[in-house]
Amino acid sequence: MTSTLPVLALLLAGTAPLPQTATPVAAEKGGPIAPADIMRLHDMRDVEMSPDGRTILFTVQPQMATFGPEQRTIWSVPTDGSAPARRFVTSAGADDTPRWSPDGRSIAFLSNRKNPLSGGADTGFEFKPDISAGPGAPVDATPPTPPTAPAASGEPSRQLWVIARDGGEATPLTALPGDIADFVWSPDGTRIAFLSTDPDTSAEKADRAAKRDWVEMDKTRHVTRLWILDLASHTARPVSPTHVSVSNMAWSPDGKRMAVRVTDTTAINDYFYHSRIALFDTASGTVGKTLIEHAAEGPLWSPDGTAILGSEIRTPGFIGVGARVYDLTIDTLSALADDHPGLLTQVRWAADSRSIVALSFEQTRSKLVRIARKTGRVIPLAQLDGEASDITASRDGRHLAVSLSSPDRPADVWTIDGARVRPVTTINPQVATWKLGQVRQVSWTNSRDGQAIHGVLVTPPGYVAGTPIKTVVQVHGGPEWAWWSGWLGSWHEWAQMLATHGYAVLLPNPRGSDGQGTAFARAVSNDWGGMDYQDVLDGVDMLVAQKIADPARLGIGGWSYGGFLSAWAVTHGDRFKAAIVGAGPTDMTAMARITDTPDFTTGYFGEPSAHLGDLDRASSIRLLDKVHTPVLVLHGEQDTRVPVTLGLEFYRGLKLLGKPTEMVRYPRETHWFHEPEHQADIQRRVLAWFDAHL
Repeated sequence: MTSTLPVLALLLAGTAPLPQTATPVAAEKGGPIAPADIMRLHDMRDVEMSPDGRTILFTVQPQMATFGPEQRTIWSVPTDGSAPARRFVTSAGADDTPRWSPDGRSIAFLSNRKNPLSGGADTGFEFKPDISAGPGAPVDATPPTPPTAPAASGEPSRQLWVIARDGGEATPLTALPGDIADFVWSPDGTRIAFLSTDPDTSAEKADRAAKRDWVEMDKTRHVTRLWILDLASHTARPVSPTHVSVSNMAWSPDGKRMAVRVTDTTAINDYFYHSRIALFDTASGTVGKTLIEHAAEGPLWSPDGTAILGSEIRTPGFIGVGARVYDLTIDTLSALADDHPGLLTQVRWAADSRSIVALSFEQTRSKLVRIARKTGRVIPLAQLDGEASDITASRDGRHLAVSLSSPDRPADVWTIDGARVRPVTTINPQVATWKLGQVRQVSWTNSRDGQAIHGVLVTPPGYVAGTPIKTVVQVHGGPEWAWWSGWLGSWHEWAQMLATHGYAVLLPNPRGSDGQGTAFARAVSNDWGGMDYQDVLDGVDMLVAQKIADPARLGIGGWSYGGFLSAWAVTHGDRFKAAIVGAGPTDMTAMARITDTPDFTTGYFGEPSAHLGDLDRASSIRLLDKVHTPVLVLHGEQDTRVPVTLGLEFYRGLKLLGKPTEMVRYPRETHWFHEPEHQADIQRRVLAWFDAHL
């Protein structure tokens, strides 16, 4: 799901040549879906409804399932769908994160377009960064670069801009040396709080220029600071201390206080697992007592000012979260709906402050639900045919919209009126002409303990039931993540592409996945490759028994944990005739100590030194002599989540034993691929590998 990306979704790459094939017929012409077709799709996010509920803004980008593409555009559509969506803010770069002012008359947004404030041009607007005032002023002996200087890299930085509701010219509000990560309007619209990382000092720049650029591990250098911009005086100042890093913030309804999500370091592991929500005094720069430990989402202040809403990681190492409300009137933290058989995300206050609106992912689909603040009771509001990743509402709560992908179309803006759910945008109209695979939810039971397992099956267009065909099992990352009955076509979601090339694709949600509650997600603790793998095998057996899967032509593949289970499959039998190991942690003993999120493996297996045997038993690298299946290994060279050495170890070990294997490593790519050329190459190789061996 795009809304619940796993801590561990991975990839690999290199220089092995692709098989030469004829240029595929484009899907628009009635042929199967080609990687080029997928790469022409647009994604959307940042759904934001105006306070009066009349207009919805959203961001469109030219790459599916990618964070931070080079180009993004802000669009606008009437909530009632009375007119088609139109471009609202656009430039040659990235314009995103639209946020309505409280009065609905203007919109602030982030952009890396050319900024006249950085070049000293006379714009009629003066930004006065006040870096010496206030309790959060820098105390480094070497003052930072003046905030009107360009970014140190020479690349344009993401700054705050504002534009009128009716459009026209956008006006820059800031010109800091580094990117602005997030922002929020004050309730009265006179100030904007925003986040920006402290820039390099002059001494640090000199060290870098002189190649004194060694890295001291786990040392915090530049935290992300909370700034406040006064729109009347055009003055901005940092207000948070230099010893904490701020990742989220919210104003109290009266604008006198804030709540913040902070960590004591800049380590990604601490951000994921050790963030906390606390009150913050903007006048003194003091971070108050912790309200919510291990915070995963939030804070959000209730409209009546009496409570703070957030979510908490319920077990170290797991992403699964529980909704939490801190009542400021009685200083009490309450858990909400911890026994709910689904994953609650995008928690939002209802206008009455007595309930919370959220998305609930259950089995393979999303629902819109309401959670009672006092009882924690979850009340379904609307069934969504697919996977939703955002919620937005008017100030009075009467109008709601979500970003939703359905089985036959990528994400669009959908409005919700009672139980009526309908799309008001068509971002990828070409998909309507494609011959798509049929997407449906399937269920089966584990043959050893009877546990119900759910998943998604995609069959080719025009598939005749009872005809055994070549079948690929794609395992999701995580393991706490899940496949959805929605759009399944991107650089790392292969189901629609493979289905249109004649494959059945099984996307299982074995134990460890989201969608069946916390106990189900925790069920793989110290058991990777155990009952979870049995869940997958039983799903395959179901397809064979129904004469859908041809047992002689089975393939398996996936990223991250999906790569782990694919490597596990080929070291535990030869049932699968082709496998793709995408950024898989094949050596869990090494993974536990070299990943940038050590709390992840600790949460599943415990502290490494005390559980070496458990980690070793879950390491497919120990069983390479058992492999007879051709294996393609893919990995990004800059992956710090599952370092590329783990992919190389698996590949080289197979190669030394004379096993059929290839590896491709992708320069500059991290845990999540960004470059279009690499994304297209991944899809071409996936299709070619399964075509060659199945």
